[in-house]
Amino acid sequence: MKHRIKKLVRKTVAKVAHHTRLRSAFRGSRSGAPVLMFHNVGHPESTAYLPDHMKISEAHLERLLDLLQKAGYETITQTQLVDGLDEGEAPRRQVVLTFDDGYRDNHDLLLPILQRRDATATVFVQTGPMKGKLNWLHHYFWVLHREGPHKLAALISEQLSRPHLRADLADLPGDDVGAEYAMKQLLKYEVGAEERDQILEQIFLDQGGDDAELARSVYLSPDECRALDEAGVEIGAHTVNHLILSSLDSTRQRLEIEGSLRDLESWLGHGVPAFAYPYGRTWDFNEETLAILDELGFRSAITAMPGLNDPQTPRLQLRRIAVNQQSDLADVMCEVDGVFDWFERHGLRLHV
Repeated sequence: MKHRIKKLVRKTVAKVAHHTRLRSAFRGSRSGAPVLMFHNVGHPESTAYLPDHMKISEAHLERLLDLLQKAGYETITQTQLVDGLDEGEAPRRQVVLTFDDGYRDNHDLLLPILQRRDATATVFVQTGPMKGKLNWLHHYFWVLHREGPHKLAALISEQLSRPHLRADLADLPGDDVGAEYAMKQLLKYEVGAEERDQILEQIFLDQGGDDAELARSVYLSPDECRALDEAGVEIGAHTVNHLILSSLDSTRQRLEIEGSLRDLESWLGHGVPAFAYPYGRTWDFNEETLAILDELGFRSAITAMPGLNDPQTPRLQLRRIAVNQQSDLADVMCEVDGVFDWFERHGLRLHV
């Protein structure tokens, strides 16, 4: 009930502040700088299997960029944001656009949009798919798209070793959205990674999936990474296989992080100072992760935790605001302008 009330209050505040343009009055008191988080742009056939919450249409993105431009914002990269924070101030008229995972549409569809507007972004690239290997989540989404959550749950349950997890899969919510969310959480945090990966890979193969072919159609190539880089789009590291880093020992964490760093350095011909955590919640990385990033010389790393960034924000725990096709642009602009930040500093937390 409290969550529903908070969402209603947030929606009402956003509508009033946006449509009366009152949100502009909050910019001067905003406590930090905004970073926006995206994944896929447009709806190419190759990514039809990926969930809607990872996508934003070209038209919706352009409408958001129009609003940002009209409000006087310009885009900068994550490293440029850190430059400003290191000088002791949060940029007031700049916003960072970040795109996770390294999808081909970031080159084919996003880049022309940015170039038409003389804008920039930071694209975080996981490098395993460039070598023809997809992680478990793509196997999961690909089969989910074909079979739906309850059939996929049954297929997984046939191969699970632990009875209580089979019982959990048999007891998923009846609606597809609730079932998909519950199953994904179970696979992320309760099923052993090795067993999960093997099961999903086998189901994917049994359904006719082809890792190398799917990776080629969905992900950036090294040449496309170079093209983005040469066009002024920052390329950041995002591990090799998009694993939950906190679930790995120190040796495997290093392989994931340093492997992606060295891949990108070899493709781009220069250093890569920015990193994004897979999944990005505070429980998805740990102190060992931070130590490895620091040792490898990363200047910044970004989470998926909501909020703004000021000079006191730890550079390896930057925050950002998720945006997708379902995002209300009035709501997004109130985040950017610091409306919800102002309410939180006055005792009413409206961040979701």
